[in-house]
Amino acid sequence: MSPADRADVNFEINIHLEDVGGPSAGLIFALAIVDSLTPGAMEDGRTVAGTGAIDVKGNVKPIGGIPFKLIAAQEDGATTFLVPADNCAEAMSNAPEGMDLVKVETLAGAVEALDDLDEGRTPPHC
Repeated sequence: MSPADRADVNFEINIHLEDVGGPSAGLIFALAIVDSLTPGAMEDGRTVAGTGAIDVKGNVKPIGGIPFKLIAAQEDGATTFLVPADNCAEAMSNAPEGMDLVKVETLAGAVEALDDLDEGRTPPHC
């Protein structure tokens, strides 16, 4: 027996969205899977956007082009944006007015931050 970085499961998950892809979509795709597998809606009526590459251990990695992603999120009605911790400084200097920037370091931390918002607690912010 030896440890592995990847689960050996007897099912496959395929996600495809038009014009969405690349490592920057990793966090949001992972959250969509978690949301599909758990009861209730994570966003609780809010329009939540975010970005971040994600590794096999659930760590959220920084991405490029965050100013453009923030603007696109605002144009789509997002009021909360999940930001990789290493992108916080750039996000803060480019955040549209009224955008709540939530700092995330891991997938578990992103889930917890959304739970915090649902319960009226303050999640980590940039």
